[in-house]
Amino acid sequence: MHSTIAIHLFPGLRVATLLLALFSTAWGGQAPVYRVLSDGRAPSYLVGTMHSEDPRILAVLTPLVPLIDSVDTVVIEMIPDAVAMLAVAAATLLPADQRLRGLVGDADYSALRDAAGRRGIPEAVLDRLKPWAAAVTIGMPPTETGRFLDIEIYLAAQQRGRSVIGLETPAEQLALFDEMPSALQLALLGDTVKNAAQQPKQLEELTDAYLQGDADLIYRSAQAQYAKMPPALSQWFAGQLIEQRNARMLERLAPLLTNKKVLVAVGAMHLGGDTGLVAGLQRLGYRLEPWDGMPAR
Repeated sequence: MHSTIAIHLFPGLRVATLLLALFSTAWGGQAPVYRVLSDGRAPSYLVGTMHSEDPRILAVLTPLVPLIDSVDTVVIEMIPDAVAMLAVAAATLLPADQRLRGLVGDADYSALRDAAGRRGIPEAVLDRLKPWAAAVTIGMPPTETGRFLDIEIYLAAQQRGRSVIGLETPAEQLALFDEMPSALQLALLGDTVKNAAQQPKQLEELTDAYLQGDADLIYRSAQAQYAKMPPALSQWFAGQLIEQRNARMLERLAPLLTNKKVLVAVGAMHLGGDTGLVAGLQRLGYRLEPWDGMPAR
């Protein structure tokens, strides 16, 4: 799978669209950015990202640059280095003696091959992918530049000599998908192909919510979308991909905030809701307030 998987490992059309939560620099709206405050300490910052090439999303970087300059450390979901890319690429492939056609059956594989063909994915590549990886690959919007907001934040931090820390490892992210039961992977793949035509509408809904800068609105919009999945997929998405990872991120973020001034940039869906990072940091005693440095929409 392409670099999108290496950054967020998005599973399938609806989940991929939800977590895009992923050109020109004309400002298109706000973004969820919070000051993280604690008595006697300089403020840190929590930024919700969206893994997207949309110019409205990429424009978020410009007002964030002064914040990157002001902190000691930038914290992101996963370091997108060459080691991570290679690990992800290898993990998407079926064992040498297996083919995707054999797992899905000839009838379903025909529809899958047509969907992959429309995305320019060669059948020789498709047939070697694990079901979850095929779902992600087909479900992601086509990329033009490969430059996304989260990658731009990472590069800006490197260029400014800031320490960059990942909250998760490639192995941890990959385990979320490799540990999915085969039946659930196949259900994910089938749902992806079935709902491919809805992708542009779903993506625009999430983009609009993101540009309003309200983490809870993003969370509710995403909930409304994944509630339309088959129940087992919806439960997996909410429990494994969001809540479990929220808890892990919060556990690893807490000690960093005690002795560093940091900017934390993670997918916007990890911010809102009762299990999100905003509520989690508040439970730890931090005060969070919207940062007022974003230009008005």
